[in-house]
Amino acid sequence: MNKLNRAQKDKVRRFAAVADASEDVALKILKDARWDLEVGLEAFFTMPTAAAASSTDPAVLEALYAKYRAEDDDEDMIGAAGIEQLCEDIGIDPIDPVILVVSLKMDAASMGKYTKEEFMGGMRKMGVDSAAKLRAKLPALRAELRDEGKFKEVYEYSFNFSKELNQKSLPLETASAMWKVLLTNRWALVDEWCEFLAAQHDKAITHDTWSQALEFSKAIGPELEGYDPAGAWPYLIDEFVEHKLEAKNKGNDQA
Repeated sequence: MNKLNRAQKDKVRRFAAVADASEDVALKILKDARWDLEVGLEAFFTMPTAAAASSTDPAVLEALYAKYRAEDDDEDMIGAAGIEQLCEDIGIDPIDPVILVVSLKMDAASMGKYTKEEFMGGMRKMGVDSAAKLRAKLPALRAELRDEGKFKEVYEYSFNFSKELNQKSLPLETASAMWKVLLTNRWALVDEWCEFLAAQHDKAITHDTWSQALEFSKAIGPELEGYDPAGAWPYLIDEFVEHKLEAKNKGNDQA
């Protein structure tokens, strides 16, 4: 530490505090990350499970699971009420998209519940055994949402996570809610898109439409800049564009 400058020492301390790791571990990872704190934290939280698990206490983790477990349910799991309590304990709204990152770390199969295996495995993977430690990890977990590759992984995961088991499509109401959670700060047209679907489509959303909606949101501007009618977009997206253009032309005619 003596050979580090003030900014580097500060990053080591901040890394150690957020990751609940030793300064030696923080120093090594930050050097590998070329002193980019967010990149280093992301690397730490995606380390092999065994490395992260070493920082968790099995007995403490068992007690944490018991705290949130749905005692009135025959199945050994954390239900919706327990997840809401967990969100409250770590200081987030249940519809905060960062909970989807947490659920992905747990490899949770269905929305509204964590099996014991999912919860215990995910917490060990993240290297946390308390709500306080998980709360301290939130900045690094949020950083994954700012990374395009990681965000796409969370987005694609959310489709299967949100749909009913054994169903291939996502109910429109659920898809719209998830789009607003995931894309509100990323896509200026997300509200118009959901309103269009509710008025004109009112059917379940296929995985192809779900995936292509993200690509459309990244490739096409809020005034439909870059849209190519000959492009291979799903028909729903083409219809949405046509709907927007008709509304725009109608407004111009009235003006």
